[in-house]
Amino acid sequence: MKKTLRIAGYTAGTALLLAGLIFLVAWKSPKYYTPRSRGNYSTIPFRTYTGDHPRPYILRRPQFVLFGAAHTRNPQDSQLLLIQQYWKELKPTVALVEGRLGFLLPGLMDPVKTLGEGGAVAALARKDGIPLYNWDLPKDVMADALLDRFSPQQIALAQLLTPWFGQQRFGRPASEADFLAPFFERAAAVGLQDSLQSVADVDRYWQRYFPGTDWRTVSDEHPLPGYLHHMMCATNDLRNAQLAAVIKELTARGERVFVLCGSSHAFCVEPAFR
Repeated sequence: MKKTLRIAGYTAGTALLLAGLIFLVAWKSPKYYTPRSRGNYSTIPFRTYTGDHPRPYILRRPQFVLFGAAHTRNPQDSQLLLIQQYWKELKPTVALVEGRLGFLLPGLMDPVKTLGEGGAVAALARKDGIPLYNWDLPKDVMADALLDRFSPQQIALAQLLTPWFGQQRFGRPASEADFLAPFFERAAAVGLQDSLQSVADVDRYWQRYFPGTDWRTVSDEHPLPGYLHHMMCATNDLRNAQLAAVIKELTARGERVFVLCGSSHAFCVEPAFR
C-alpha cells in the first residue's frame, strides 16, 4: 500500500513538474495594448473598402512599419522573408500583432503553421527580447461598442462564429464542437453565456437570422450574409480606429513599432499617417 502511494506521489509530482515546465516555456497570447485615447483619426470606412490593393500592403515610416499581410499558415510564404527584412531595418522596440495568438510549445509546434504570420512576428519579438502586444480590441469592449446598433443575440452569434469564418480559408475543422469550444465564453460579454453553449444553440440562433442556410459553409473570404456584413463593417471601423490610436501613442513615446495586421487594416488606416 505504501509503495503504491509512493508511486502515485512520484507520478503526480512528475506531472506537476512537467505542467510547470510547459507553463514556463510555452508561448501565451500577448496582452492587449490599451491606448489612453482613441482620438479621431482619418480612416477609410470599411463599407467602401473594395480590396483592390497589393498584398502585402506595407506602410513604412521612420518610427514604424505597418505590415498588412495576406493571412497565411504556410512557413514558406514569401511574406515571411519580407517581415524579417523590414524587422531588421526598423530594429523595433515594440511589436504589435492582430488578435489573440493562442498557445504554442516552441520546438514542438511551428509558429506559422500554428499561429499564422503572427507567430513569425512573435518569434522575432521573443528572439530580440522586446514587448509584444495585441493591438486589437477586447471582445467585451467591442460588444459594448456595438450594442447601440445590434442586439445582444446578434453580437454573441457573430463573435462566436468569427473564428470559424476565418478558419474556412485554411480548411474546415474536423469537429465544429471542438473548434468552437474556446469561443463560447464570448457570449458572456452580452450576458448570453447560458443560452449559447453548444453547436445546437448555434444552429438555433443561426436559423433565427438566416433560415434555410448553414453557417458551416460561410467563409470571410466572401461577403458575409445579412446583418453580419454590416456588423463586420462597424467592427472593422472600430478596430481600425484602435489600430491608428495605438500606433500614434507608441510612436509619440519614441518607440519604434513593428505592426502586423491584415492587409485591409493597413489600407484603411493609411490616411491617418499621411
